[in-house]
Amino acid sequence: MKTYSLRRRLLISATLLLVVFLGVMGVGLNNAFQQSVLSNAEDALRNQILLLMANVDVVDAEVVMPAVLSEPRLSQTDSSLYAQINRPPAQVAWRSDSLLERQLPALSAAAGEFQFFDSVQWPGQPAVYAMTLGVVWETGEGDVPLVVQVAENTEAYVQRMAQYQHKVVLWLAILGVSLISLLLALLSWAVNPLVRVTRQVSEIERGQRHRFDEDYPEEVSRLTQNLNQLLNFEEQRINRQKEVLGNLAHSLKTPVAVLRGLDYADTTRAEAEHQLGAMQNIIDYQLQSASAVGRRRFAKPIDVRPPTEQIIASLQKLYDRRQLGIHLNIDEGVEFFGDQGDWMELVGNLLDNACKWATGEVTITVCNKPLNSHRSATQITVSDDGDGIDPQLKNTILQRGVRLDSQTPGHGLGLHIVKGIVEAYGGDLRIDDVQPQGTRFEVVLN
Repeated sequence: MKTYSLRRRLLISATLLLVVFLGVMGVGLNNAFQQSVLSNAEDALRNQILLLMANVDVVDAEVVMPAVLSEPRLSQTDSSLYAQINRPPAQVAWRSDSLLERQLPALSAAAGEFQFFDSVQWPGQPAVYAMTLGVVWETGEGDVPLVVQVAENTEAYVQRMAQYQHKVVLWLAILGVSLISLLLALLSWAVNPLVRVTRQVSEIERGQRHRFDEDYPEEVSRLTQNLNQLLNFEEQRINRQKEVLGNLAHSLKTPVAVLRGLDYADTTRAEAEHQLGAMQNIIDYQLQSASAVGRRRFAKPIDVRPPTEQIIASLQKLYDRRQLGIHLNIDEGVEFFGDQGDWMELVGNLLDNACKWATGEVTITVCNKPLNSHRSATQITVSDDGDGIDPQLKNTILQRGVRLDSQTPGHGLGLHIVKGIVEAYGGDLRIDDVQPQGTRFEVVLN
């Protein structure tokens, strides 16, 4: 399952909220400006009607207009402003020169009321804003009803709104980028303590430091203090466990030695020696199993080359008469995240078991395998050129919980200790045959 960092989550959430907020703001500003433009168009058309009414005269029931109007655009043939006076129901009494031979669409009008029409379409012409006013002109011959219409192309207003929208989008984008940049800087500053904790966790896992700093904000300080207490407790527990086991081993050694030194009857000596030997093996096995520290989350890595070479040197002296060749293949910089005692016990038992059954050659290969972004697993491969292990015994060795006394001599205590250490580190142990002959033990420690 894919996870995201806290900073990324906060940044994505805040960015989405900011986009929604700026989008709503942009729509609101655009609607407000659009209403303002329509209001301006309405006011402008009302003023044009009032100016036009100031120039109107009715003579013999006919509309008479001066040669020069107050609004020059009405006299220009290519202008965007039009005017027309109708006599109900649809008789054109007068129209401006700007209309040429065209005629404005007939629109409803109420006497004494201005009516504004948004985006009026008329055949073959651009859309216009229009306003009408119904008037009743009093003359000596009687009242003359008139409808005054004024219209203006929407193009200029639409262009003005488009320019405004472009500017709004541009400024909102600049504002959004600026706010996101400030937000990113703020988040970086706010989560910096958590980033420090994460970095120090990685350093502790790699063994580059032993404790967390404590100069953190109050919300994080409690966490780091508790983690430091946990690290101290773990270290003290391991040291105390080793000390107790050492004392136990020392206290049991003397009674067993005394029992071995006692005189037994000839009929019981062999059985006593057998039972004492089994007791000693069980004590050694249980002490070795219990002393395995196992995988530690914040273990300091150790360089495995020196202790491995030390074990090989000791075994070469032990098996000097057999002239065994023990070959070490190890990559540069291989590290083991665990206890050095566990490493020496594990490698020592694997190599000792291989030397017991080898004909002339034993090979050990050590390398690191990627485990996660902070650390790696350690792979150990020990092979010999002996006769190999019986398949049934191989399966028995790898079974969990098999008792010591069920093992065949020669593959007993040492491999039990290996199994215990591998399990303590959550690793894997595999036994394979080597062609043309021999056995290979492969261990991966996480």
